[in-house]
Amino acid sequence: MEISETGGITRKAFLEQLGFFGTGLLFAGSLGAAEFLSTRTKSPKKIIVLGAGLAGLAAGWNLKEAGHDVVILEARDRPGGKVSTLREPFAAGLIAEEGAAAFSNSYTTALKFIDRYGLEKVPWALPEKPVTYFLNGKRFDVKPGEKVTWPYELTSEEQELGPFGIVQKYIINTLPKDIRNPSAWNESPLLHLDQESLESYLQEQGASPGAIQLIKNTQWFAAVPGETSALAMAVSDFGLFMGDVPFTLKGGNDLLPREMAKEMQDDIHYEMPVETIRDLGSEVVVKSRQGKEFKGDKVIVALPLKVLQKINFSPALSREKSAAINEVQVLDLARVFLKLKEPVWFQKGLSGQAFTDLPIAQLNAYENPETPLSNPAILESFLAGEAARNIGGRSKDEIAEMILTHAEKVHPGVKNNFTEAYIKNWVTDEYSLGGPSWPGPGTITSHLVNLQVPQGNLHFAGEHTSILRSTMEGALRSGMRAAKEIHEA
Repeated sequence: MEISETGGITRKAFLEQLGFFGTGLLFAGSLGAAEFLSTRTKSPKKIIVLGAGLAGLAAGWNLKEAGHDVVILEARDRPGGKVSTLREPFAAGLIAEEGAAAFSNSYTTALKFIDRYGLEKVPWALPEKPVTYFLNGKRFDVKPGEKVTWPYELTSEEQELGPFGIVQKYIINTLPKDIRNPSAWNESPLLHLDQESLESYLQEQGASPGAIQLIKNTQWFAAVPGETSALAMAVSDFGLFMGDVPFTLKGGNDLLPREMAKEMQDDIHYEMPVETIRDLGSEVVVKSRQGKEFKGDKVIVALPLKVLQKINFSPALSREKSAAINEVQVLDLARVFLKLKEPVWFQKGLSGQAFTDLPIAQLNAYENPETPLSNPAILESFLAGEAARNIGGRSKDEIAEMILTHAEKVHPGVKNNFTEAYIKNWVTDEYSLGGPSWPGPGTITSHLVNLQVPQGNLHFAGEHTSILRSTMEGALRSGMRAAKEIHEA
């Protein structure tokens, strides 16, 4: 394996492992970066930002730097929104991400903030130990680069290629180079991609039904292939996230929003969920659930899509914006963390990571890197789409028992090592009501511009207002865009 000077794998090595190097993924062109406000205002405005996720923080930070008076209202008792790192209730040295999993070195805007705060990046390398698969009733461990017989009806070529090779053949080698230019999403040749789903795109390229099923059960971006816009997949997943080596932040991804919030700590009101927004023309009045009123010249609404549906807007939002808010899909997402006395996979020389077609979907393992053998560990079940919906209405004990029963098939010994479960269901989180936006076929064409456009004194931000959907970079850029709209008005 090729190692960089900093100790992590190089981009070349990472992409080689994925089967991506030497393919169309390394397209020429830059993703650019969001434009930071470079001038201070001569006519300061009072701006209320709703939401202290990355979008709201980026908007508020940028406007404050430009000399405006900023107030941020956040429903939770912390910043970050869906960027949330778990430290409690785990053992010392163990953390897990219950929200956004990783950044990418292609996240030019995020990198500017990360460098500003001196946060340390940890390359997100693929496991060097075998990954476990449980597909079509068969369990097997696969070493990096090892050829196996995949238990699906595949063509002889697909069987030889395996999951990553199939992705390369049917997606990477076929996508236009323009996916590295997100601003070109509404132009040819990208725009037509929105008219089909990821599943239909794969079929169009010649993928067999078995190959599509294999990708669905082994690739995070294909959790709901029939409900995924091929355009969103192309630009956000491949053009952006997989445009460079992913990484996490040492100590937790939430360190970025926490550092941003520190700079504005006197301007943020926590535990202040918004109920009503009245645009009176001369000013905007925002009323919290507690009945407290805040008045400003402009408002940036950086709340999740499903939460927006619960806000009382006066006057009502336009028909086009309301349709966009109600019709753009979000990904149902839940994560179940099993606390274990020790990592049973480590003793067997396995990485702990697993891909399955069981109700537990994908498993991710967390262990103390200094003393992994005997220390407590975490096994996470990452549930998206139908898998997340399947736990709805169940009690914590019922969910834990279901996850444990299936996890035992993948990693025998888990049940005997289990101590406690922690469940994060973003669908039932009242301040999220779902995971990130996940546009289906035709949705971007119909609604993205309407999600972005201001209405009166109201401006809108959030990853759902960006073509870079479901990414931290998209959230940051959307906040910068909204700030620029107000500053230059």
